[in-house]
Amino acid sequence: MQIRGQFSDFFFETMLPALNAKIWQNYKAKKSLLARVLNTDTTTRSIEQFSQMTGVGLPTLIGETEDTPTDNFVQGFHKTFKPAKYGLGIAASQELVEDDKVGIISRRSVALSNSIYQSREIQAASVFNNGFDGTNYAGPDGKALFASDHPLVKAGGTQSNILSVAADLDVTSLELALTDWELIKTHEGFLQMLPAPRLLAAAQNRWNVTEILAGQMRSDTANHTINAFKEGTETGAEIDPLVWAFLTDPDAWFLVAPPEETETLWLDRKAPYTKSDYIEKNETGYVYMRYRADFGFFGWRGVYGTPGA
Repeated sequence: MQIRGQFSDFFFETMLPALNAKIWQNYKAKKSLLARVLNTDTTTRSIEQFSQMTGVGLPTLIGETEDTPTDNFVQGFHKTFKPAKYGLGIAASQELVEDDKVGIISRRSVALSNSIYQSREIQAASVFNNGFDGTNYAGPDGKALFASDHPLVKAGGTQSNILSVAADLDVTSLELALTDWELIKTHEGFLQMLPAPRLLAAAQNRWNVTEILAGQMRSDTANHTINAFKEGTETGAEIDPLVWAFLTDPDAWFLVAPPEETETLWLDRKAPYTKSDYIEKNETGYVYMRYRADFGFFGWRGVYGTPGA
């Protein structure tokens, strides 16, 4: 391995920087939905622990001269995230450059950036793709991300964030889901009171989502009936459709709060970066792209789903 000052002038001053520029040009042009679905954060440590913390209960009636009661916060379930390193590289030989195969090298750069982009989107989408598997992908409460019996650590009892009877996306099932959404309880036993959710679905459901949400009239009847989904919620916000091609089950669909309101997580220890070097003994330049991250969930707040019928 050569030190920087011994790099081939051609590779170091021209080819490797050109490869690097091409990689980032293509990578930044990609539309990523990762941050629109998962709560994203960064860390400077090798591990991070995220814990749920409940609030207090309701106030009680206080008689004259009586003391005001106090209530305690309760720690809920927690999860430790440990970022792992992912990476890949490409090579360009001296002969490839001398034979004027720059187009081939450029395509390799694009392929490398595509690989990293795809990897991160696949990993992020896996939080939802595996969200109904409580055996292999259980959360810190021992349940799948979407389950009918998440334990409420302060109020007691359980809470569901899954459609009681699995159903494909249509007007009726979406009405049921949105009603459930409004009635979901927090660990304190309060209504969660989250903003209007996004409707998250796979690419195969794109046209169905559009027909249900976008029309002024209901999509499931020929009667002159308004589309109630267009009327929005108490806050005036309409249901925002979000189609993610990296969701693998065409029948599954989800309601998702703004990412910062959820307990899903994408944690970057080191965002994607590139490195390059040149090895004299085989006259080959290399460009590597790497990142360090972890992803998953430490609670079910702000997400709701069904695997479809």
